[in-house]
Amino acid sequence: MSKAHPFTIYNASAGSGKTFTLVKEYLKILFHSKYPLAFRNILALTFTNKAVAEMKERVIETLQQFSDETILVKPNSMFNAIVEEMPIEPKELHQKSKIILETIVHNYASFDISTIDKFNHKLIRTFAHDLKLPLNFEVELDTKTLLSKAVDKLIDKAGTDEELTKVLIDFAIEKADDDKSWDVSYDFNNISKLLVSENDIPFINELKHKTLNDFKALKELLTKKNKTLEKDIIAIAQNTLELIVNHGLQFDDFSSSYLPKYFQKLVDGDFNVGFGLVWQSNLIEGSALYPKRVTSETASIIDAIQNQLIIYFEESKAKIVEIKFLKNTLKNITPLSVLSAINQTLNDIKEEEDLLLISEFNSIISNEINAQPAPFIYERIGEKFKHYFIDEFQDTSQLQWQNLIPLVDNALSGENLKGETGSAMIVGDAKQAIYRWRGGKAEQFIDLYSKKVKPFVITQEVKNLPTNYRSTKSIVNFNNAFLKHVSDFAFSNIEHQTIYKNSHQDQFIKEDGYVELSFLDIKNEDEDKDELHCQKVFETIEKVKANGFDLKDICVITRKSKEGIAIAEYLSSRQIPVISSESLLLKNSPEVNFINSIISLATQPKNAQLKIEVLGYLAEHKLNLEDKHSFFESLVHLDVTKLFENLKNYGFTFQFNSFLQMPLYESAETIVRQFDLNGNSNAYLQFYLDEVLDYSQKQSASFSEFISYWETKKDKLSIVSPQGNNAVQIMTIHKSKGLEFP
Repeated sequence: MSKAHPFTIYNASAGSGKTFTLVKEYLKILFHSKYPLAFRNILALTFTNKAVAEMKERVIETLQQFSDETILVKPNSMFNAIVEEMPIEPKELHQKSKIILETIVHNYASFDISTIDKFNHKLIRTFAHDLKLPLNFEVELDTKTLLSKAVDKLIDKAGTDEELTKVLIDFAIEKADDDKSWDVSYDFNNISKLLVSENDIPFINELKHKTLNDFKALKELLTKKNKTLEKDIIAIAQNTLELIVNHGLQFDDFSSSYLPKYFQKLVDGDFNVGFGLVWQSNLIEGSALYPKRVTSETASIIDAIQNQLIIYFEESKAKIVEIKFLKNTLKNITPLSVLSAINQTLNDIKEEEDLLLISEFNSIISNEINAQPAPFIYERIGEKFKHYFIDEFQDTSQLQWQNLIPLVDNALSGENLKGETGSAMIVGDAKQAIYRWRGGKAEQFIDLYSKKVKPFVITQEVKNLPTNYRSTKSIVNFNNAFLKHVSDFAFSNIEHQTIYKNSHQDQFIKEDGYVELSFLDIKNEDEDKDELHCQKVFETIEKVKANGFDLKDICVITRKSKEGIAIAEYLSSRQIPVISSESLLLKNSPEVNFINSIISLATQPKNAQLKIEVLGYLAEHKLNLEDKHSFFESLVHLDVTKLFENLKNYGFTFQFNSFLQMPLYESAETIVRQFDLNGNSNAYLQFYLDEVLDYSQKQSASFSEFISYWETKKDKLSIVSPQGNNAVQIMTIHKSKGLEFP
C-alpha cells in the first residue's frame, strides 16, 4: 500500500459515496494502528446532528459486519476496498474488527464524531474559568427569544434614561410620520439579530464604542447631505428642461415623452424613478430618442443635444442612487444607535441567568482560546487528536475554520516517538453551499481544492469522487446537462462558473429513472398561483401512486415554510396523509391545548373562553357528548373551583386549589394523570412534558411566565418525525439536505 497523503481534500458531489469514503478512511486508521484505542485520537466533525448519527451508525455497523464470520465468505465492497488498499489479510481484518468494536462500545464517550458546535462547546466548557464564565453556564439555543427579551428590557428603561427616551420618542414620531406603526420594538428586534450573526460581528465591533450622540451627529450630517443632493437633482432636471425648451422642442418630440417626463418628475421633487428602461438604454447607446413622425430638423436638433442629455441623465442617476443609499442608512440609523445598548442589556440577562449563546462560540474561541498553543489546548481538554475529518466543509464558517487551523496544523507537523504523523481529510461540494446566511463560506473550500490557499506546510492533495452511486441514469444525465447549461449564463464569478461547468458525474446505476419539469401556465392574473401549485402537486402525487410508489416514498420540497403549509393543508383536505414540520407541532395536539387551558385558568380564573376550551375537549374527546351546548351551559357560569368539583359527576376528580400550589411540572403531570390523557402512548404529550420540565429547570417557572413562553415558542416546538408512517413528507430545501427518497 502506498502511504496515504497526510492532507487530502475530497471534492464530492451528491451521491458520490462521500460517507463511504469517510468511513473507509476512518477505519483504515483504526486497522493500521496497533493500539485498539486509536479512535481516541481521531476527531470527525460534521454539520448536523443527523449527519453525526449517520456516520457513527455507519462505523459501528461496518465493524459489526466485519466481525461476523460470514464476511470472510461473502465480503462486501467496503471489506474488499480496505483489504485492497491496506497490507492486511482478510482474517486479520476480521479479528481486528472484533477487538476494535468491543473497545469502542466500552469507551463510547471517547468515540469523537460530533458537530463543530459540540466540539466548540467542549472547548469553551474546558476554558470557562479562564474566560471568567460561570462554570455551570447554560447554552441558549433560542437566540430570538433572548434578543426579544433584551429589546423589551431596553424599552422598559424609557422614562428613566433621558437620552434613550428622547431617541425612542423621536424614532416613534419618525415612523408615524412615514405612515408606519409607531411601535419601535419591531425595528429593534430586527436590528438586534446583527448581534448574533457571525457575518456581521466585525462590523458590529466597529460600532461598539460609538455613543448615541455620535449617531445623532451622523444623522444630522446625512440629513443635511440628503437635502443638498435633492437640490442638486432638481437643478440638473431644470437645466435639462430648459435645454429642451431653448432648442424649441416639445415633450412629444421624444418617444412617448419618456425623457422629458423623467426630468419633470425630478423637478417636482419625486425621486422615485426606475433605471434600466429601454429609452435610457437608447439614450446611453446613442440610438434615436424620437419617433419616426418628427421632422428631420427636429431629429437633427435632438441628435445635436443628445451628448448633453446623457451627461445630465448620468449626473441625476448617480445622485438619485446616492439619495436612496442615504435614505436606507437614515432609516436604520436609529435602531443601529441603540444596538450597543441592546447588547449591554443582553449581556446583563446572560450574566443574571448564567447563559451563553450558541452563536457566540466561534467568536469566543477565536478571541480567547485560539491564541493558546495547540499542545496547551490538548492538555486542557485531556485529549490529543492526531487525525481530523471535516465533512460538509462548504458550510463551515470562516471563524470555525480559523479556529481549527492551529489544531490541524499541530497534528500535521508534529511527530510522535514512533515517527507517526497526523492527517487531515476535508470533504465538501461548493455546489451544495446553502448556509451562507449562517456564516458558511463556500469560497474557503474552493480556495483549498484549487490550491489557491495552502494553510499548512504540507500541500493538500485533491481528489474527486466522480461517480454517482445514488441516482438513476436519467437523473445523472439531467444534472450533468442542466449544470453545464446554467454555467454559461448564471454566474458572473469565473470560479463559480468553472465549478458548474466541470461538475460532470459518471453513472453507476443503469436503470432509467425519471425527471420532469413542469411550469404553471397562468394566463389570468386573478388566478390563485398558490392554489394552482397545490393542485399540480396533488395531481403529481396521484400519478406517482398509480406507478406503484407508496406515500412514504414521496417528499415535497419547498423554498419556504409557508409554501409547505399551503401544500400540507391542500393535501390533507383531499385525504392525503402528510408529515411536515407544521403537522408535527405540539400546538396541534388537543391534549396539549387542554393542559395549557387549565394552566391559563390558574392566572385567569374568570375567563369564560378558557372554560369553554376545557369543557370542549372533555365533551368531544372524553365524554363523546352529542349535546355539548347543555354541558357548557350547566358549567361555564360556575366559579372555576366549583366547575372542576362538578366534573366529579362525569367521572373526573381534579382538585383545582391543590393544583394551584404545585410546581409547574408536577401540575402538568397531575392534569395528565387526573384526566387520563395518556391512555394511549401520545408522542405529543411526552414531548410537551419534556419541554415543561426543561423550562421549569431553567426558568422561574410560574404559570403565567410559562404561558407567555409557550405563546412565543408554540410555532416551533414539535415532535421528532415518526419513522415508518405511510405519509407524504413536506419539508424546506434546507431540512432536506443530505436525505434521499425513496
